[in-house]
Amino acid sequence: MNAKAGLSGDMAVRFEKAFGVDMETLMRMQNSYDIAQIRSRAKKIRVDRYEPRSAAQ
Repeated sequence: MNAKAGLSGDMAVRFEKAFGVDMETLMRMQNSYDIAQIRSRAKKIRVDRYEPRSAAQ
């Protein structure tokens, strides 16, 4: 809610009970937010591409 911590399943259930918003909706929103944050900094993440060895080696 304050962008300092992600929404946990426990907290989503509490919001569902308190405000009537489906837990699944809240968790999908959190997941979408998390993905957007990672995508925004994906160019900074460096990983070498995996190249499998052939069976003959």
